[in-house]
Amino acid sequence: MKGKVLVGLAVGLLLLLHAYYFYGHFGYDDLHYAELANNLTRGQFDPANPFNYRIVPLALTALSYRLFGISDWASALPALLASALILYLLYRTFRAATWLVALALLLYLALPWHVFYADKLMTDSFVAAFGFAAWLAYLRARRQVGPSTKLAVACGIALFLAFNSKGTVILLLPLFAGYLITDLVRGRYRFWMTLSITVATLLAAYLAVCYLATGDPLVRFRAIEATHYLNACSYDQLGTDVLHDRLTRGYYALLTSSGYWVHALVAVVTLVVLAVRGQLRSPLAFFPLTAVVSLLSINFMTISLTSYNPVCEDARHILLFGPILLVCTVSSVQAAGHYLRPRPLLHRLFVVGVGTAACALLLPTYRLVTYGPTLGYAKVKTALIELQRDAPSPSIFYGSEVTKNLGNYLAGFPGGDAGVQFLPLESLPPCPLPAGDTARYLLRSWYTDWHAKLSDRQVEEVLNARALRRLPAPLEVTELQLSVLDCQ
Repeated sequence: MKGKVLVGLAVGLLLLLHAYYFYGHFGYDDLHYAELANNLTRGQFDPANPFNYRIVPLALTALSYRLFGISDWASALPALLASALILYLLYRTFRAATWLVALALLLYLALPWHVFYADKLMTDSFVAAFGFAAWLAYLRARRQVGPSTKLAVACGIALFLAFNSKGTVILLLPLFAGYLITDLVRGRYRFWMTLSITVATLLAAYLAVCYLATGDPLVRFRAIEATHYLNACSYDQLGTDVLHDRLTRGYYALLTSSGYWVHALVAVVTLVVLAVRGQLRSPLAFFPLTAVVSLLSINFMTISLTSYNPVCEDARHILLFGPILLVCTVSSVQAAGHYLRPRPLLHRLFVVGVGTAACALLLPTYRLVTYGPTLGYAKVKTALIELQRDAPSPSIFYGSEVTKNLGNYLAGFPGGDAGVQFLPLESLPPCPLPAGDTARYLLRSWYTDWHAKLSDRQVEEVLNARALRRLPAPLEVTELQLSVLDCQ
C-alpha cells in the first residue's frame, strides 16, 4: 500500500509540474505532431510524411483532442499517461520492499530529461514506456520457472507499440540480441520462439495494412528515405571529425546531461566487486552487464539500416534506456543491501546513505524544471490568443517558423481560409503587395524567435529583399512586437 501511495504522489508531482512549471512548446516537432493529430480527427493522413507512422502517440493525441479540444493539457495528457505507466511498472518491479520503490521513484525523478519530457507532445516518452514494458516482460520470463508464453506475447506487443511510436526502438537490438544468444547457448529458446512468432505476425499484419492503404507495404521506410536531409546529426555524411567528436566528447556530454553517468558508475563498480569476488558468471552480473550493453548501444548502435549513424547528441533520443538503467541500478543496490542485512546498523546506514545520494541527484531536475517558466511561454500564449481575438479580419501575421506553428496551434489549426492567418517570414510577397483589404503584419516575440533562432539581421534581410518597410501598428498586444508591412 505504501508503494502505491508513493507512485500516486510521483504522478501527482508530474501533474503539478505541468500545471505550474510547463516549459511550453519548441515549435517544430511537437507542434507538427499536434497538427498531424488534429488531421487524424478530420480523417486526414499523409502517407508521404514519415512522422505519421508514429501512430501510437498521434492516435492518442488525436483522441485527446477529440475528447477535450486542442489545448496544452490535451496535448500533454498522452505523454503524462506514458510517464505514469513507467512509474507504475517501477512500482510493480520493486513492490516487495517500500524503500526500493521509493529509491526507484527518486532515481526516476533524478533523470532530468525524463521529467522534462514527461508532459511534452513528443514520441520519446512512449518509446521509453513500451520499450521498458518489453524489457520487463523478458526479465520476468527469465526469472520464471515454467512456460512464459504470455510474457513473450506481451513482450512482442510492447515492442510493436514502441516501433509504432518511434524508430529509435532499434537501439534495443544489441541488448535483446545479447539475451537471445546467451539464452540459446543455455537451451532457453521457448520464449524466443513465441516472441519471434508474435513479432512476425504483427509485422506481417502491419505490412498488409500498409499495402491495402497505400499499395506499398514498405511505404513507411520509403517515406523516411525520401525525406532524409543533411543535418547536424547526419554522421554518415559529415566529416570524420564530426563523427569522432560525437563518439567521444559528445558521448560523455550525453551521459552527463541525461543523468546516466550515475548508472554507468554503479554498473562499473558492481562489475569490479563481482570480479574481485569471482562472481562474474553469477545471476548478480545480469543487471550491471545489461547497463553496460545499454550504455554502449547509446554510442555505437546505428539508427540507420544502410550506414553507421548513432543518435543525435540530444538526451530525448535515449530516454528509452532510462527506466532500464534505473532498474539495473536499484537491483544492484538491492543486492548490496541484502549482503549487509546481517549487520542491521550498517544496513540502516547504507539505506540512509543511498537515499540521501538519490535526493542530492534531484538538483539537476530542479534546475531544469524551474528554468522553464522563465522563458515566459504563458505570457506569449495569452498574448497570441488575445491577438487572434482583437485582430481585424482578414489579417496575416508573418513571423518565425515557431511563431507560425504556435499561432496555428493556439487557433486550432483553422486552415488557409481563416480570417487571421500565421505564415512564415519567407512567404512574404515582394512589392507591390497584392491588392485587397488584407492587413499584413510583422509579428515577433522573444519566446518564438529564440526557439527559431531568428535574428534581427535575418528579418531585415528578408524585408529589404522584398522592398518592404515597417510602420507602427495600431494594434498593440503586450509581449508581442507588431509592425504594419508596407512597400518602401
